[in-house]
Amino acid sequence: MAVRPAAHRPRMLRISRDLPEWKAIAVAARVVTRGGIIVFPTDTTYGFAASIYCEEAVRRLRRLKARRSDQPFLVIAADTDWVRELAVVTAGHQRLINDYWPGPLSIVFEASEAVPEYLMGPRRTIALRIPDDTLTQSILRACGFPLVAPSANLKGMEPATSAHKMVRDFAGKVDLVLDGGSIESITPSTIVRVGSRGLEVLREGRLVVREA
Repeated sequence: MAVRPAAHRPRMLRISRDLPEWKAIAVAARVVTRGGIIVFPTDTTYGFAASIYCEEAVRRLRRLKARRSDQPFLVIAADTDWVRELAVVTAGHQRLINDYWPGPLSIVFEASEAVPEYLMGPRRTIALRIPDDTLTQSILRACGFPLVAPSANLKGMEPATSAHKMVRDFAGKVDLVLDGGSIESITPSTIVRVGSRGLEVLREGRLVVREA
């Protein structure tokens, strides 16, 4: 059964980004597994997270972000086993994976048959990233599946740098906020696509990518 949207201020838990407390991780995983939405600090910005397998949670995220159904979300995964489960990995993709993962690079792939329709881009694509971050990896592994993970901000606004701003801006709209302190940078991941003409940068971000 999916978690209903929170009626008031979401629950907030303090957490260490370097040595995440297991109890807080377990609470976050339980919320996500039950179809809820959490906010937490990633290796790039504060972000939302929801299960890729809960369509209702993904729809809630679309409403939060004011994002159309043809604008897919970034998905984060714990390791390349999950990437191969969800995507068609070519030689060009593999070179990028070898050079830049884990890290702040999101790669657009052709989606595999395992990807739900509501997660795909208009060309049946999926954007994936393996984070280089202890807290994010802890949440992913506690959940046991990849997460939809857009930046935590309203449309047209910069990503948040603190959990307290999340509580203020998204009261009644998310189910749990993990407070890992302030984030100095708000630069998101770089997004690239490997096409017939080589590497295409779709969004410039924290990482500068060179052609393999």
